Amino acid sequence: NDSAVLPVPSSSIPRDYTQFVYADDLSTSMVFFRNVLVACIGVIEATPPALAKSNVSPVALWPSATAPGDEGHSGTIGPESEKCLTKNISVADCKDVSITGVTVPTITPYLVPNADSAVVIAPGGAYSVLAFNREGTDIAAWLNSIGVSAFVLKYRVPARSWLPFGAAPLMDAQRAVRLVRQMADSGKVVGLNVSKIGFMGFSAGGHLTGHMNVAWKETTYPKVDSADDLSCRPSFSIMVYPWESVMQAPVNANIQMASAANVTSDTPPTMLIQAEDDPVHVENAFYYFLALKQKGAAPSELHIYPRGGHGYGRCTVSGAPWHEVCTWPDRGQLFLQTLGAA
Repeated sequence: NDSAVLPVPSSSIPRDYTQFVYADDLSTSMVFFRNVLVACIGVIEATPPALAKSNVSPVALWPSATAPGDEGHSGTIGPESEKCLTKNISVADCKDVSITGVTVPTITPYLVPNADSAVVIAPGGAYSVLAFNREGTDIAAWLNSIGVSAFVLKYRVPARSWLPFGAAPLMDAQRAVRLVRQMADSGKVVGLNVSKIGFMGFSAGGHLTGHMNVAWKETTYPKVDSADDLSCRPSFSIMVYPWESVMQAPVNANIQMASAANVTSDTPPTMLIQAEDDPVHVENAFYYFLALKQKGAAPSELHIYPRGGHGYGRCTVSGAPWHEVCTWPDRGQLFLQTLGAA
């Protein structure tokens, strides 16, 4: 029933206490205090978090069994499959699952009662797989803990050889934001404000976020229904270790891939996070931010850290080392609070 109000949990998802607030100028005494706290209560940073639980079934993006752009290619990709990214753990027991072979894209709601803001989350995986837990459901748990509803996007992967780079994910992302906005506009998600619907992503999902930032004026698929009359412009964006987003060296993405080349003064306020030792290159975040400033876009934020590599999500993956970049959720909360979205 499209008009039904989506149910929400009786309370928001508890905060994940494996995360600690670190100020940029931590004193030795604060580090000591944290170490004592960990020892006393038995908290281990690398312990996988309790994943966010949705009491709402995934919502299919497209009413047809075949998504736009996939016509005539039935059976070319699929079936959908899952793999555990933690060694020697079965998928059934896994808290760090990746997904590929996606032909039926969805959004899964993680709702906070009466929250007026929401974020669509795009996991990464080089447009080949989706790191669905570490860059999806775990991020939903964080957003819920700060009072923000979340919708985890399962977009189409792997890449379609018959479509331009990133075309299928962009169609899915545009449609996802419109469906969430329709849920807000119709009252299906109680309290959600149509002007407080953001988008965030990691790695390839960060590329998709950058693409959404600049491609919202033109719909990339034929109109399906009234949801497509609504804007797909994110109210705000967060790009975490983005990939293939700028033309400058050493990234050298071509103009079709490099969304920074299409930034304008209408680009939404954006927060960028990346580590200097990221193998896909910190210049993605740096030059994207520079494009925002040069084009006079809305006030945005750039957070560059010395270490962290790539693919760390919220640093809750089993065995993940702690680096300064792991404090980015604290910066993210402040960014959202500044915008009135948390």
